[in-house]
Amino acid sequence: MRTDAGYDHVDGRGHGDGRWLEYQLQRALRRWGYRAETRQTLFSLEIDVVALREEKQQEPTDWIVAQCKDWQSGTITPGTIFRLCTVAFACRAMPVLCHTTELTTRAEELARQLEVRVLELEDLERGELPAPKVAKPAADLHEWDLQYRVRENRGDFPWLLRREPGKHFSYVPGFEPVGKDCEYEPIDDDDIEDDTHPAAGH
Repeated sequence: MRTDAGYDHVDGRGHGDGRWLEYQLQRALRRWGYRAETRQTLFSLEIDVVALREEKQQEPTDWIVAQCKDWQSGTITPGTIFRLCTVAFACRAMPVLCHTTELTTRAEELARQLEVRVLELEDLERGELPAPKVAKPAADLHEWDLQYRVRENRGDFPWLLRREPGKHFSYVPGFEPVGKDCEYEPIDDDDIEDDTHPAAGH
């Protein structure tokens, strides 16, 4: 919950007004090498920030769709994560959530599983776009088992789709997940035609 003094007296902040945080994210993205615009529209849905990397790195993060939640109170629920990811899938972009409040436990879990970049205000001061959170700290002292990793826990495609060519868990067509963390690599056209392996864990 926010306790910032003067929150309602800053232009672009206040109940129902997210312009200030959208602007802060836009500025950060431009510093990180993106062209970024606010208040865009996908069909009938408003997108807070859309960004395109100026010099492509052949990574899914070359394209970004972001939602900003500059709330003084309240928590972000799974519905926010689902909406953001739906818009990101439709735009073939990676999802970013920038917020000044808190996430429910389930919303935080979904954000990890769907590899959403979850940014707080201090993250906008970083030198580059932060990676998604993929592993939780151990709950107990001296617990040495392998850490929870997002791709080990989010399950598979429905079995009818697993062996279909080109079916990969990916926000951007042309990329497939690699490893257990958050890396992706481009898919060759030949790989798409010949791929008959299940997307286990991805």
